[in-house]
Amino acid sequence: MKEDIKYDYWWAGMKRGVPGHVKRVAQCAGSTRRLYEADKVELMSIEGISENYAEDIIRQRKGWDIEGKYDDFMKTGIRFIPHYSDEYPRRLKETAGHPFALFVLGDLPEDDKPSVAVIGARNCSQYGRLNAKRFGADLAGYGVNIISGMAYGIDGLSQEEAINSGGKSFAVLGCGVNICYPASNRRLYDRLKEEGGIISEYGIYNEPKANMFPARNRIISALSDLVLIIEARSRSGTMITADMALEQGRDVAILPGRISDPLSMGCLNLWKQGAYPVTCAEDIMYIIDSAFDNKKKKTMKKRIRLPLNEKRVYDCLEPYAKSIGRISDELDMELRDVISSLVELAIKDLAQETGKGFYVKIKDWQAVCGE
Repeated sequence: MKEDIKYDYWWAGMKRGVPGHVKRVAQCAGSTRRLYEADKVELMSIEGISENYAEDIIRQRKGWDIEGKYDDFMKTGIRFIPHYSDEYPRRLKETAGHPFALFVLGDLPEDDKPSVAVIGARNCSQYGRLNAKRFGADLAGYGVNIISGMAYGIDGLSQEEAINSGGKSFAVLGCGVNICYPASNRRLYDRLKEEGGIISEYGIYNEPKANMFPARNRIISALSDLVLIIEARSRSGTMITADMALEQGRDVAILPGRISDPLSMGCLNLWKQGAYPVTCAEDIMYIIDSAFDNKKKKTMKKRIRLPLNEKRVYDCLEPYAKSIGRISDELDMELRDVISSLVELAIKDLAQETGKGFYVKIKDWQAVCGE
């Protein structure tokens, strides 16, 4: 199929209707090259192509330079991942109606690591803001990939905190990956390119439109083992994503809220329908544990971001007591810097003084460097 990659790129990037229909039509045609070269009569003979659709295909390929366009695209740094590629995410491939192809800036979620979608209201409450950050950070600390839509509110807050905690996050957009939407999340967009990934089934330069977002939401849930809803009104895009997740066989979890709060109504309704109520990241890890073998789960360590000196001292500590002097010698670090770092680690409940001048490690977490 490699010889057809340029035609696949054209077909995937076309501005057209129902995304799930794109792959079916290509399969019925036998190849995207046929779709590019066929006249109107031949196009209409292909299952799934109406007269209007055939005319739309002909109109959109008019003036398209199949060689030049693909060569120009290859210079953008954006990756094109067709559905038959080994790089195509396993979770997504196993879901009905998966996209014909993906456009990717940065990385894709690793198949062998747990992924959780954290989603919710754009106009969230302070309660929602705090918990979006808390779950984003804590789940990232367990090595969980955070999937969301980079939207203002719950989505973006959870993704930013995941990155701040040394984790990875992936945004699925309802437009081309070269377009930052919303524009106010430019800083997050730039960070995701470097510390996660930006994903879309829409070709570059496809501007965001309202009808693109429900289709986008099915990818968010399909890339995840569990969908966590922080806050949602009873009628909202978040609830549509929850329905899609259930149809895809994904677990759905909710953060309980006040029964008088409209932003909690969606979560409370899902709770009645069997969604898991959760109050901490550990609850979610318990739910998704069955998706991964015990050996992998046992080796997963919570991660924490520490300044360089604190990280070095923390990594030097053991479950048994070590003297300040020994730590200083092993690290070739000034005694005052060791003491300062140990005080900070003790405040963070990462180390404990067992006797005068002796410290032990009390949490076996993976430390990563960063302020």
